[in-house]
Amino acid sequence: MKKDLLEKIKKRGYWRINFQPLVDMGKFKSLEDCKKIVEKNSVKLRGISYPFVPLNNDDSSGLEPGNNFYQGWIDAGCYKAFWRMYQSGQFIHYLALREDWFDEDLWRKELSQKIKPLTSLGIIGSVVYQMTEVFMFLSRLTNDNVYDEGVSVSVSLNNTENRKLWIEDDMRVPFMQEHKTASEKIEYPSREFTKEQIISDYQNLSLDVIKYIFDRFGWHEQPIEAFKKDQDNLLSGRI
Repeated sequence: MKKDLLEKIKKRGYWRINFQPLVDMGKFKSLEDCKKIVEKNSVKLRGISYPFVPLNNDDSSGLEPGNNFYQGWIDAGCYKAFWRMYQSGQFIHYLALREDWFDEDLWRKELSQKIKPLTSLGIIGSVVYQMTEVFMFLSRLTNDNVYDEGVSVSVSLNNTENRKLWIEDDMRVPFMQEHKTASEKIEYPSREFTKEQIISDYQNLSLDVIKYIFDRFGWHEQPIEAFKKDQDNLLSGRI
């Protein structure tokens, strides 16, 4: 991995996502299987896949084997992330908030003047779409027999203190009042799920996380049906 990338990600806002099998069965006999399972089930619904699986090793991204895991990373413009898939079936992902890195992205330099690091959280791209992709990836892994015995899921959003919600779409009705959190970290309580729950209900499970996150910003009366429509548009390729 690029030197100090994880420390760089942790300096600003980031998601920490972890899937842990409830029974350690040693799911993958070879390291190559760790890589192949992520490549096969990566979710490709918008500009960059979740999780991003690099095709080459260069200065901006890489895909590498470790002792008992395969890992991938990217540091390109506003896209900064690091993940590992272990032979045990554990998956961990550190994913930077894109809006905190507009200042390093040539295509978003103008937007970086408006959205400063550590100040904002995009409600659609960074939360609704992102959490839907996370749980869809989990569903694909589960459908591929990675979590036959069940899975523990933990999700946290870090470096959030004094951050406010940001509506990225100018066509949407703006907030009548500011929604800001005083919490330094928003952690969705770790939950255990059966294989059947993940496969059949991943969209609603992601919606629970979405609602939990926004509630910590003081957005209590949320347009749930609008979120569901956003999810449907993403999943059907209408974005």
